[in-house]
Amino acid sequence: MKLPSLSKAAVAIALLMMPFAATVRAALPSEVAAVLEANIEASGGRELISSIESSRLKGTMSIPAIGMTGTTEMAMKSPDKLYVAQTIPGMGTMVQAYDGEVGWANDPMQGFRHLSEGEISSLKQNDNFSDMLAYDEVYASGEKLADAEVAGQATSVLKLVSAETGLEQTCYYSKDSGLLLRMDMMVDMGPMGKLPASMTIKSYQVQDGVSFPAVLEMTNAGMVINMTFDSLEINLELDDSLFAAPQ
Repeated sequence: MKLPSLSKAAVAIALLMMPFAATVRAALPSEVAAVLEANIEASGGRELISSIESSRLKGTMSIPAIGMTGTTEMAMKSPDKLYVAQTIPGMGTMVQAYDGEVGWANDPMQGFRHLSEGEISSLKQNDNFSDMLAYDEVYASGEKLADAEVAGQATSVLKLVSAETGLEQTCYYSKDSGLLLRMDMMVDMGPMGKLPASMTIKSYQVQDGVSFPAVLEMTNAGMVINMTFDSLEINLELDDSLFAAPQ
């Protein structure tokens, strides 16, 4: 592929939310659960999050190293429909989506293709807000590490293992707000294999009582991607055709 940066951008966006639920697991250690519960409360609380059936985030993205800028959109519809798109002026739109059964991608360079199982797992990390509540299913195991600082803020650090992919991720949660500030993990990029990636959330906004990442810096395979989200819609009408593969 002549423009791998587009693929990297799509994978980096897949770091925004918590991993997709797979199988029921035993309870995580209480000290791990306490940090995840604090994050749920900081994000809006169990009652509000459990009421979210659909959402759409819109914003802008830039890749300074190559002077690329564009727009980004992420949409979800319960229980498991997902849609991620980036539009780059002069290049077109790159889409990755999952309709609950089929994962697919479509972009100007490669055209239409089906996603690999690994790519679908990465895409599913854009999952439903309510999956935050099911962390005992989301993670096969968890461990609380030594506290650390992120951008001058004290954080509780968790090493979590995805129940679906078996991949580890290290998450840093603010001791003050309870919100996620940073995540380091391995990401499956299909033919490119598994590569390290990280996300730092620089600020949050609140919409209808829900806290969502507003300004982020992502690093994937050495490429820095900046993202700003300024619009979150909750429980909006989303037609299933948005998630369906083109015929």
